[in-house]
Amino acid sequence: MCEVFVFGSNLEGWHHGGAARMAYDRFGAEWGVGAGATGKCYAIPTMQGGVKDIKPYVDDFVEYVKNHPDNRFLVTRIGCGIAGFTDMEIAPLFKDVKDTPNVCLPKEWLLILYEDEVLDTFCTDIIPGKPKVEIPEAITEEDLKRLCKEYKYVIGARIVSAPKPDIKIRYVIDRGRFGYASFGDFFFFGDYLYVWTRDKEFAEDHNQDVVEGYFGDECKGRGYCHRVIFAGIATPYRDSNGDRIYTGDVLDLQGEYKYGIFALGTLGENNKDCKAEYAFVLDNHCITPEMCKSMTRVGTVFYQLDWNDVPHKIAELCYRFQPCRSDGVAEKDRIVMAKYTPNFDQEIWKYHANEILGIEFN
Repeated sequence: MCEVFVFGSNLEGWHHGGAARMAYDRFGAEWGVGAGATGKCYAIPTMQGGVKDIKPYVDDFVEYVKNHPDNRFLVTRIGCGIAGFTDMEIAPLFKDVKDTPNVCLPKEWLLILYEDEVLDTFCTDIIPGKPKVEIPEAITEEDLKRLCKEYKYVIGARIVSAPKPDIKIRYVIDRGRFGYASFGDFFFFGDYLYVWTRDKEFAEDHNQDVVEGYFGDECKGRGYCHRVIFAGIATPYRDSNGDRIYTGDVLDLQGEYKYGIFALGTLGENNKDCKAEYAFVLDNHCITPEMCKSMTRVGTVFYQLDWNDVPHKIAELCYRFQPCRSDGVAEKDRIVMAKYTPNFDQEIWKYHANEILGIEFN
C-alpha cells in the first residue's frame, strides 16, 4: 500500500521547483523523467501546450491507477502553478478517478467535480457526501467476505470519505460482551474476523502479521487489529422493544399462528441460483419476519463457544438451536443457554446456574 506522490512536470524531466522539486528531493523522482512512474512518484507533464495536450498523460495516469489498486495516489494541483492553468480547467481531466478510493485529489478539485451535489454554495470548506453503495437486501457471510476484499484498500487506509457499503455487524469480545462495528472497521482473514479499534485495552492483542499478510502494508495509525468471533449482521428488522435484530438472534415469534422460539438466519445463503433472505429456517419450511406480528428477543445462538475452533457459520449455529435438531438437548436448555450469551461454558448446568444466581448478560 505504497503512497505515490503525483506531480506536474515538464517533458524534459527538469525538476527545478514547486511540487516537482519536492518529488525529486523527497520522493525519489528521477532527473530527466518527465512522464509516468518515477521513484515513489508519478509525473504528469503540463508545460507542453494547452489542456488538450495534458489530457493524454492524465488518461495514462488513470489507467496506471486501475492497474495498481494497492497504491495510494496523492495528487497535487498539477498545472495550477507555473504552468498557469486554473483548477476549473484541470479538475475535469480527473473526473474518472474522483470516486476511486485510493486516489486523493485536491479539495479545490473535488468541490468542482461535485459541484452539482453541493447544497450550500457558501459552505466551501465542506466536500459533498459520496454516493450510496448498492448492497443485497439480505447480506450473507459470503457477501460480507466478498465486500471486504472489494474494499480492502478503503479498510486498510481508513478512507472515511470513500463510498462504502452501509453494513453493521456484531461480534463477540469475550464472555458476556458483544461489540459492534460498521463496514470499514473489520475484515476477514481466511475464516477469521478481525476488528480495528483504538481502545488500548486491545493493544496486546494487536496482530501485525495478519495486517501485513492481508493488506500487504503496515497500516500505520490504523489502531489495533484483534481477532473476534463473528456474531451477526444487522437486519432491517426491530424487535418488540425497538432494538435492531441481528442474524443469530433467538426470538419469541408471535403471528397468526403461534410460532414459538426460533433463531434468525439467512435462507438461500448457499444457493447461488436464488436471492437470499432473512428467515427462521426450520426442517421443511421457514418463517419470515414479515409473517410475524411481534418478535421478542430471548437471546442469541452464541453459546458453548470455543476460541480455538474454526469459526462456525451462523446458519449452522441457528440450525443447532432449532427444534429440528436431533442431539438430545431439551428446548428449555437451549433457551436458557441462548439467554446467557455470548458464552464459552460447555456445560449446560452452568447456564442454569447463571439463571438461578440472577446474573445479567449483554
